[in-house]
Amino acid sequence: MARNKEAVVLVLDVGPSMHSVLPEIEKVCSLMIQKKLVFSKYDEVGFVLFGTADTKNELTEEVGGYEHVTVLRNIKVVDEDLVDALQNLPRGSVPGDCILYNYWVVIVRTSTAVNT
Repeated sequence: MARNKEAVVLVLDVGPSMHSVLPEIEKVCSLMIQKKLVFSKYDEVGFVLFGTADTKNELTEEVGGYEHVTVLRNIKVVDEDLVDALQNLPRGSVPGDCILYNYWVVIVRTSTAVNT
């Protein structure tokens, strides 16, 4: 039997302009991951935050730039650790508006058939 497998990378602005709505974003993202744990446990999810005080991403280390961008979680199969990480998203102290920094944000979503 073939089953669809989905890969999703969520990119979230956690800068000061978003602080008022981050509690709601935490709830929505956690609910999405909980549903994937139950109904689509082979799906893969990754999270990238921008507007963070710290910088933690491979591009900064390799080529420089991309400051205030944090990879909260590399893309991998959903698990309960991701739900826990989403319960308390960090509040950034740097404006994370894409237009301000001229970033292009891409959300990747793919599906492949997996034989089980």
